[in-house]
Amino acid sequence: MVRKSKNNQIPQDSIDLLAKRIEECESVVRHLDECPAWKVIEKDLKMCKQEIDDHWQDITDDIKLGKAREIKYAYLHLLNLKNKYQEDLNHSKQQMDAYQNPKTKILKDYDGGE
Repeated sequence: MVRKSKNNQIPQDSIDLLAKRIEECESVVRHLDECPAWKVIEKDLKMCKQEIDDHWQDITDDIKLGKAREIKYAYLHLLNLKNKYQEDLNHSKQQMDAYQNPKTKILKDYDGGE
């Protein structure tokens, strides 16, 4: 959450950082949407994850099974990158909107108050 100054104003450096984050997230999402190489990478990651899902029961060594599980979650993490950047982008835009329109938006107080 962005800190407020003593006069209850959002410091400009915090707004600048938020604007920079919005720009970064938009860039990542846009590039991943348009990049043909990312489509191939997604297809390959899905195939590798499915391979683990299809053959986990054949792994009898507990250590290897644990490693296969770790690898599967690494594949899932990579497959979800675009969604995570999109979520971060949406959240950052909501924050920016709340800071730019303080009369219409109330920022959530995480200390328990409304």
